[in-house]
Amino acid sequence: MKVLFVSWELAPFFKLGGLGDISKSLPKALSSIGVDIRVIVPFYKVFKFFGQRKKKVNEFFLDYDGKKNRIEIYQISFLDEDIPVYLLKNADYLSIPFDDTFPFFNLAITKIIEKDLLKWTPEIIHCNDHHTGLIPFLIKHNGLPFKTLFTIHNLIFQGQQLVDKIEKMGIDSKKCRVLRWEIKKRQINFLTEAIIHTDLINTVSPTYAKEILTEEYGAGLDEILNSKKDKIYGILNGIDYDFGSPLKDKNIIYHYKADSQTTDNYPQKIYSVIEGKKLNKLYLQEKLGLSVNEKIPLFGFIGRFDAKQKGLDIMHKMLRRLNFNKYQFVFLGHGDENWETRYFWFSSFYPKSVYCRFEFNEKLASQIYAAADFLLIPSKFEPCGLIQMIAMRYGTLPIARATGGLKDSIEDGVDGFLFDDYSSSDLERKLKFAIKIWREDKKRYHQMVKVAMNKDFSWDKSAKEYLSLYQKLLEQ
Repeated sequence: MKVLFVSWELAPFFKLGGLGDISKSLPKALSSIGVDIRVIVPFYKVFKFFGQRKKKVNEFFLDYDGKKNRIEIYQISFLDEDIPVYLLKNADYLSIPFDDTFPFFNLAITKIIEKDLLKWTPEIIHCNDHHTGLIPFLIKHNGLPFKTLFTIHNLIFQGQQLVDKIEKMGIDSKKCRVLRWEIKKRQINFLTEAIIHTDLINTVSPTYAKEILTEEYGAGLDEILNSKKDKIYGILNGIDYDFGSPLKDKNIIYHYKADSQTTDNYPQKIYSVIEGKKLNKLYLQEKLGLSVNEKIPLFGFIGRFDAKQKGLDIMHKMLRRLNFNKYQFVFLGHGDENWETRYFWFSSFYPKSVYCRFEFNEKLASQIYAAADFLLIPSKFEPCGLIQMIAMRYGTLPIARATGGLKDSIEDGVDGFLFDDYSSSDLERKLKFAIKIWREDKKRYHQMVKVAMNKDFSWDKSAKEYLSLYQKLLEQ
């Protein structure tokens, strides 16, 4: 089985979000079960090679916007796996992402597989998010014999652009589902085109696959999605267990383990999860200028400051009601400047109880996972989420809203805590319930931590489900 995995980012070479990690981990897992999978991405100026040499495998000219544009194809491989990665280089369109980058990239992918420029012909093109949304349309438009699977990682990002992008490809725009948002301004929705033309669709969790069919979560596309609901599947993302472990993480000071893990080959001292998390908590409290006291519950928040998705509003309302002498909070992330300012005021007034850092900082993130007692994830919606899986691996219990992948990965009262209503009162109720267990029922709390740490979120199961979807495609 031959699969071309198309993405706009790939960790660690170029990464802006979770898709970059998935574009690395999922192909590795699929390769391990026998899929001949290869990855193709744009060759950006900021692409990092980490000492790896690239080799040129081909070049061609692409007609776009009335011009012939030269594209060079280079090949590297994953740093730790012999999986081919193809890089498409063009100074005008693929050097820095902008509006024309992804129509150009999608058209280039289609020409490459049509002309067999890789000297390797895929059976399936696995497309990811709106950045690759025109590939299924182009394959159908050109009558090419390739199957497509389209993965929706987050429905709210739809890639709306002027319809002239289609015309720059030399294609009659009447063949697309053109959305007329204004009388004189025609736009095309890349995600809509993908949903209409792809052979199968999947989302990154089973619950999210159901949620997007509703008006509440459908982001304006629920009617189109419902017309395709027999072709929609949900597969929960995994995490890469080669990284992000309290046994191996170089960013944390005190390494620790779940009871079932062996530690014979580790040079550093290994603590029990109870002792290790306590030591990391005391270290982080001192480092961040918080009150150093293991008896104060420490809550972490790691993620985008996205007011539409991440529950910043209900969390803020809850915080305004709390007595900060009894709690500590560490917020790590960046995004909406207005909300950053609102949270900054908490840390200004309560520096011994609240710490904020508005950036992505991998080292601090690891230290929060290792030190915090709980991780707050009050999302309004969450297609999958990875932070709850990482937190559980570190023995930090998530307090999350029961939506999307959070609902699929957390078992309430067993390895974390879920609340149903999107409200500050329901969040506060669950937070105080979690603290009650943490304070008064240590045996149950420690059992929940052990269950969370031993839960399997590896890509093995997910890869087998993707393999099943690939087989469905080839049987159609």
